[in-house]
Order: sequence, then structure tokens, then C-alpha cells
Amino acid sequence: MRYLGYVEAGNDTHATSVALPDFIGCFSAVDNEQDLNTAVQEAVELHFEGEDFNLPTPLTLSEAQDLSNFDYLGAWMWFEIDTDKISTKLQRVNITIPTNILAKLDALAGNQHTSRSGMVRQLVEKL
Repeated sequence: MRYLGYVEAGNDTHATSVALPDFIGCFSAVDNEQDLNTAVQEAVELHFEGEDFNLPTPLTLSEAQDLSNFDYLGAWMWFEIDTDKISTKLQRVNITIPTNILAKLDALAGNQHTSRSGMVRQLVEKL
């Protein structure tokens, strides 16, 4: 899905930055402009991580141009966001696993400084 980002060009001392008004508080910055698309995707994925809210309907260009907090030197740019990589709703499930496997899961989670649920997500996403 295409979303607008407000891009402020970087220079020798400042990174190129992008703010995503559809995702309040979501932004990214890169030293190399060719990395912008990847950085935007990662920023949106992190924005939703562990949250429980729906994907917003993308702003139109005219709606975005009317936003008063984007009145500094920059340009609007479309970014293709892979929404299949975004988890927007959490679902509670019960599982039954042997005690020794649960102990291994807890050890892995502890080593990664995450919860059981976080560890299961990480392991499944690697598949």
C-alpha cells in the first residue's frame, strides 16, 4: 500500500529524514538516500510492533499538503509499504507443550531479553 512521507534532504553533516504522517510519531533517517525505502519499511514495522491498532487509510496528497506541521523545507514522496509484514492485531492463544521444551523457550527468551510470546514470534518469523 502506498503512503506519503515528508522527506527532508540531508547533507554532509545531517541525514536525510522522512516523517510519515499516517503513522503518528513514525520517522526514519538515512545517510544514503538509496536506503530510504528500506528504512521507511523498517520504521513502519517497528511502529506497529507489539501494538494493537489498525492500519490507517493513506492520506491523499492534498490532505497531506494541508497539514500544518510539515511547513519546513521538504518534499512529499510516496513509499510502498509491504503491509503483509505488519502485525496490527494481537491474538491471545493457549498452547500445550512439554515442560522441557517450555524451559528451553524460557531460556532462549531470557537470553534475548524478550517474553515467551516475543521469542515464539521471532522463531516463527525466521521460518
